[in-house]
Amino acid sequence: MKTRRERNTLFLLPMFKHWLLHMGRVQVMAIVLSVVIFLLAIRTGANSDVASLELREAAQVTVMVNRQKYTFVSTLANQSHQVLLRVPAFSQLPELHNGCEVTSLSMLLSDTGKYVPKTTLATAIQKDTTPLTLNRNGQIARWGNPDYGFVGSVSGNAPGYGVYHRPIAELLNKIEPGQALDLTGSSFEKVLSMVASGRPVIVWTTLDFAPVKSWVTWQSPEGMVRATMYEHTVLLVGFDKTHLFVNNPLTGIQAESVPIGPFRESWIQMGRQAVTVKNKKV
Repeated sequence: MKTRRERNTLFLLPMFKHWLLHMGRVQVMAIVLSVVIFLLAIRTGANSDVASLELREAAQVTVMVNRQKYTFVSTLANQSHQVLLRVPAFSQLPELHNGCEVTSLSMLLSDTGKYVPKTTLATAIQKDTTPLTLNRNGQIARWGNPDYGFVGSVSGNAPGYGVYHRPIAELLNKIEPGQALDLTGSSFEKVLSMVASGRPVIVWTTLDFAPVKSWVTWQSPEGMVRATMYEHTVLLVGFDKTHLFVNNPLTGIQAESVPIGPFRESWIQMGRQAVTVKNKKV
């Protein structure tokens, strides 16, 4: 027994053939074109979650930062008035227990069309090989400087801390010569404007995306280092009125939503560090 759709097709097909025989070529082409457009519209509607990220209209996104309103105009804003870049998310685990920075760089590079595996970046990143020295109380007395290279073990096979913006920008420039844009020290609004222009940004924050009170200091070859073991790095890929969207290498979650206020404060605590590319994705 034929289905309702099959019976309707058999009934309408002879009528459609007879209709075409009595029509001109231009009319036939117009009908064919209309059918193609209709089918494309159905396909787009069936995948609206993707379409909202790829087929966007210009929109204004107003956010409240530090009790001030800032409005960004972006062709990357979807109909819910949020800026959201579709960047693949990678997890730093299980290979790189301390590799949030290089994993975030791998995500940024993938958005430029120059994908480099996180493990390759972990090998290539500048290292500060100053050995870890503890005092009598078991506290860190001497170690490396994350401003100059990765401190400790990136894999987690031994104690490790992390690395800051300068070595990440230098490695980015080695892979994409002259393309690193180090925004460290800029305003948070400047960082958001980069995302609105289509460029995801590597930003330094904390594991909880909020300010922390736990800080330690140690001596490095270049001087004293003040750090928190809650240090974390993510790729900022979007924002709306009240939240940011980040690709979190610790969880592997794409466009994880976090409140703007606490995140901004943690970013300030970590020295306003941010790195992106000069030319946005084509």
